[in-house]
Formats: sequence, structure tokens, C-alpha cells
Amino acid sequence: MSIQQPTRRFALALSSGYTSFAPPPSAISDTSLPPNLPLTTTLAIPATRRSKWSLSNLNPFRTKAPEKTPASDLDDPMIRRRMMEDSATPKLSDSIFEDEVSAVEQKRRQSGRAEQQVPIRPQHLAPTSDPDPQSRQRWERKMVIRMVRRNGAETRSEIIRRTEREMRYRSPYLATSVKKLVHLARQITDRPLEDALIQMQYSKKKMARRSATTSSSRPKKIKSKDGSWLIISDPSRIYIAQAWVGRGPWRGSRLVHLGRGRKGTHQKPSTSISFVLKEENTRIREYEERLAKEKKQGPWIHLPNRPISAQRQYYTW
Repeated sequence: MSIQQPTRRFALALSSGYTSFAPPPSAISDTSLPPNLPLTTTLAIPATRRSKWSLSNLNPFRTKAPEKTPASDLDDPMIRRRMMEDSATPKLSDSIFEDEVSAVEQKRRQSGRAEQQVPIRPQHLAPTSDPDPQSRQRWERKMVIRMVRRNGAETRSEIIRRTEREMRYRSPYLATSVKKLVHLARQITDRPLEDALIQMQYSKKKMARRSATTSSSRPKKIKSKDGSWLIISDPSRIYIAQAWVGRGPWRGSRLVHLGRGRKGTHQKPSTSISFVLKEENTRIREYEERLAKEKKQGPWIHLPNRPISAQRQYYTW
């Protein structure tokens, strides 16, 4: 009897080496086979060893794969994150507080806060908070030397800035021209902030109400710069000290057809209005300084008692 089986089945079922194969009992009977034939047959399947090679290894100009270095591990985000976590985690293996720290860490994991955030360190924020440390140190040294020379005395401008509030504000560019918005700036100058808001609220100007929405924030008798007398009941009240307009970029242009085949361009302007808000204390101080200056000058003399300069005999000519 001959056994016909495909070689592919033997290769999948048998491993390399020698393996025994026994046919099923139903296929073999005692009458069809001689008595001296063994029931098992040993098959020898040779194991083939393969080696990978190519002609590219003989090319001297081939591109070699870069060697792996310890620094290349930092390119992997997972490795970099694990190293940062290891550096941020305190090493308390030999400390007496190891049990307490481990208990706190375990409680934090149980409460769902297992993720450990990377701590914010000064060196991480240095590129943005202190980009030029040498210039900062020179400036601090200069300020300390100036303070020591003055013996802690403040200048007049420093005292004014420390005691009186002042704020500068500029509105975004509005779709109007300078000629139209300058009338609004003149209308609200030297007015208290509340009165200026009322003026802009009930003004007929198109941009008055929009300017009012952008600048809404909320008695001694003095004389203002324009000669009008004011009664100030609250020195901490805010008023508009200055107001001016500025020209912005053109918003666009359109073609205008003129007579006799001529053409022109009409440009759309944009203008911004700026405010300087100050306290009434500033206006009181300025009024008192003007009075002190007038008293210091003394009365006006028509013919002052001083020697005549540049004497010439022009009257005898």
C-alpha cells in the first residue's frame, strides 16, 4: 500500500527534524498488509537555512541608518515625559517621610487624580518673563544707584504719578473722517466723565454713541484753562483732560465716474479718538500752581527801574 499525501501538509504539521506518521486504523487492515511491515513510517524532512543578503551591501555610497545614541531617546515624547515625571517625583527612599508621602500619593490615585502635573519652574518661564537678564540687571543697578544718590527723595513727576490717577484710552478705528470726529473731541474736553457721556449719548453725531460705549467707566471752585469757573464737589471724580483724533488706514476705495469720460477714486477713511482721563485733584493742583506763579511774578510795572540798554542817539537824527 502506498500513502499519497501532499508535501505542503507535512511541512505545516511537522517541525524540522524527524517526525513519525501513523496512518489511521481504518485505512490499514491485517489482510492487506504483510505481517512484517511496521505500522509507523519515519519521514526525514531536511531543514533549509536561509540568509538575507543583497548587492546593496556592496555599495559604498549607500545611506546608513543613524546609530542610536542616548540623546536620540529624548526625541521620543513618551521617554521624555517619563524622564520629566521621574525628575519631578521626590526620591524619599532613605527618608523618614517616605510612608507619609506614599500614603498621600495612594490617596490621590484613589480619588482619580493619578496624573501628576509637571511643576512650573522659573527656568521654564525665563524666555518669556526675563528674555534679557543682563539688561535687566544693568537697569536695576542703575535705579539703585540713582535712589542712593537722591537719598530716597522723589521728583515732582514721580510724586504726581503716585498720588494722582491718570488713564489713556484710544478707541478702535471708526468708519468716519477726522473732520467729523474732531468736533466731538472738542465738545467733551474738560468735562466730567458723566457729563461727557451724556453729551455723547444725546449728540447728533453718528459716532458719538459708539465712542460713549467704549469709554464708560464712572465742591471746590476753580478756573479751568479755557477761563470757565467750575465747582468740584468730589476731588476723586474723573474728568476728560484731553481728547484728540488720529487718522487710521484706509478702509477701501471705490471708482467714481466724472464728466467728460474722466474717473477718480473715493477712499474710505478710518479715524480713532483718544482720551486722557484724570482726577479732579489734578485740575485743582494745576489751578493752585497757576495762582502761585502769578503771585510770585508780582505786579506789572509799566516803566521798570533798570538801566537802559543799547543807548543810541536816534532821537537826534
